[in-house]
Amino acid sequence: MKRSTLVAATLLLAMLGVAGLLWPGHPTEVVAAPKPVDRTVPTMPQMAPLVAVAPQSMPPALPVIDQSASAILSLTAAREHGDERAPPLARQAQEQEAPSASELASPEQYQRYTERQQAKLYRAYVQAANKLLPQLDADIVRARAEGIISAEQIAQAEEKRRRIAQMQTELGAKVGVQ
Repeated sequence: MKRSTLVAATLLLAMLGVAGLLWPGHPTEVVAAPKPVDRTVPTMPQMAPLVAVAPQSMPPALPVIDQSASAILSLTAAREHGDERAPPLARQAQEQEAPSASELASPEQYQRYTERQQAKLYRAYVQAANKLLPQLDADIVRARAEGIISAEQIAQAEEKRRRIAQMQTELGAKVGVQ
């Protein structure tokens, strides 16, 4: 055999060996195999049963839930039909006024535009509070008279009423509306 053929074959084998070591998934380190664990296997009786015996009772994977519980029924009804205590969603009655080209071009005019929009929003809140507060007062009085609603829920309604009135006063002072 020629010497060049022998060198080429040796180089080819060396390259294949390097490629095998660098191939993805090939271990780069030699890891010693774990030693087998010495186990002592208990001796089986001579006459072992041919059929496996099922354990007497296994605990269920998940606890059984009482489907008649009021919390489950309440959550299911709220999911399917909504919560009657939630206020209805209302669409905006009018579209928001878009800024004009000159307002968009001038930072000062755009600032006045945003202030106008903010004042409009504040006035709408004050007007809505003017309608809502008497209704809320009547609801609180009726809840106390009927005695169906808990004292905690009545206290929440009173706190809500107090906060709405406070915000109404603050915003009314900012825009000059009562």
